[in-house]
Amino acid sequence: MTQADTTITTEPSTTSKSQPTWLIGIVVWQVILALGAIGLAIGMITGAVFDLRGVGLVLAVALALIVAFYALYSIPRLLAHRNAGRTMSTLLNYTLLVVFTVAALQVMEIFRGIDAVATNFRDQWQWSLIIIVGFLIYSQAYRFKKQEKTVQRVGRWVMIGGVAILAIALGLIPGTIEFLRRLIQPDALLLAGLAAASGVAFWLLRRHEATVLFETTVDQAEAVDGYLFVSPNVFGFLAFFAFPLIFSLFVSFTAWDGLTEITWLGPDNYIEIFSIQFATLGEGQAASDVLSTGYSQAFRFGDVIMGARDPNFWIGMRNIIFFALIAIPLATFPALFLAALLNSKIPGMKVFRAIYFIPYVAGLLGVLLIWKQLYNASIGFINYGILRLFDGINAVTGANITAPQPEWLSDPNFAMWSIIIFFAWFMTGYNAVLFVAGMQGIPESLYEAAEIDGASWWKKFRNITVPLLRPTTFFVVATTTILGLQIFTEPFVLMGPQLPPSGPNNSTLTPVVQLYQEGFQRFNQGYASALAWVLFIFIFGITLLYFWRQRRNEEAGL
Repeated sequence: MTQADTTITTEPSTTSKSQPTWLIGIVVWQVILALGAIGLAIGMITGAVFDLRGVGLVLAVALALIVAFYALYSIPRLLAHRNAGRTMSTLLNYTLLVVFTVAALQVMEIFRGIDAVATNFRDQWQWSLIIIVGFLIYSQAYRFKKQEKTVQRVGRWVMIGGVAILAIALGLIPGTIEFLRRLIQPDALLLAGLAAASGVAFWLLRRHEATVLFETTVDQAEAVDGYLFVSPNVFGFLAFFAFPLIFSLFVSFTAWDGLTEITWLGPDNYIEIFSIQFATLGEGQAASDVLSTGYSQAFRFGDVIMGARDPNFWIGMRNIIFFALIAIPLATFPALFLAALLNSKIPGMKVFRAIYFIPYVAGLLGVLLIWKQLYNASIGFINYGILRLFDGINAVTGANITAPQPEWLSDPNFAMWSIIIFFAWFMTGYNAVLFVAGMQGIPESLYEAAEIDGASWWKKFRNITVPLLRPTTFFVVATTTILGLQIFTEPFVLMGPQLPPSGPNNSTLTPVVQLYQEGFQRFNQGYASALAWVLFIFIFGITLLYFWRQRRNEEAGL
């Protein structure tokens, strides 16, 4: 018999047909859970419980039926003393314990109270110094030898007194009384009772007696421990990623402003995004005269024009493709050469690595505000530097060349270029650090062999460094592309508040900017969700293309 088949304990399992009292209690609780979940589902469908409609009703009923199924499914396995029943019931009751506890706290509005405590602590934090002093006295008691226990007692009482004073200062005593008052309200008391029952069942199933009864093996126990260990991440993923993702997909097929009732539209939002019409422009005709009603803007290609119901989508896609084609190479190739320099053994290179990495860790918003001042056409240092440069050229050559003074943020011809320059500068240091990490994984013996053969620095870089950096290059290009195609903060900060984030004449309009405008300015959440899913599919397709090319290179031995 292998280790995986042995139980944690060597005590024999029960052979009696009678069930332990605690197991009977758990089975009864499982029956109550199943009947309650089924009754709740029926009540929601008939409208007797909660006023849910649409996707909310479907999800709520589905969750209630899932709870009922697992509760009923585990009952015969519990009675048969099968470990599968124990595992299923343990995880179910643990999940319900968390759900009922959070729901009870939400009904009691405890989370608002936590915000109030945090605000009070900001004003009363100095009382916590008493606790720190008490801890220091307690931790240094060993220095007093014979009086050690006395000093420890003093330190302990100082900490207790500090905690009491801080609790009074933060208002925790009246807060506790208010907590108990809210707890006895019917809704909160019901949820708290359900949470307590689930918690007791979970505790009973985790005891040593349950391990013996169900003959749980080491591997089975470790599997349950692993599930419980990752549960915070699982709950966070479901609550803050999976559910919003699924909900946004549903909303993309509806008309919804985020406040009123949701109206089902089907694929209309996607049809509006991609709806285009081609026509031939006759002599003396304007594009707007040729296109049918509803196509608000035309793109002309010779005598052929294209009209779109949502021209902003196509403008945003054009802008983001142009941005990606220019900004991504500028953020990648200079970083590669910079990394080759930073990877050299010249004294002080570690300092320069930190310097080039600082912009990425300094905070995007703060760096953007600095660059907004640099881009200022009147007092910005960029235009001032251009002016001084041309003054020097004129002084040396005797020419009289007028220095250009671009309107970086208000001129449609320069607005997107200003974002490209910033993005390339911002990402270069981060990408260079990644390239340096990749270079340090290349065996030094390869360079030594190349030096013996008389290879120059360029040949070593081209024939050794670049080929062996392909995995790092793939990662850098892929991540930079994903970040570039989702660009939003840069135009939002640089353009505002004088201009909208779409910039002058929509020159900095990107899909994410349009998504923001539709969802949070025009309150068209359905259409914004559809735009988000179209952008997701576009980025996902490009990412798959990168992986496909990388796999082909690996298969070809490149």
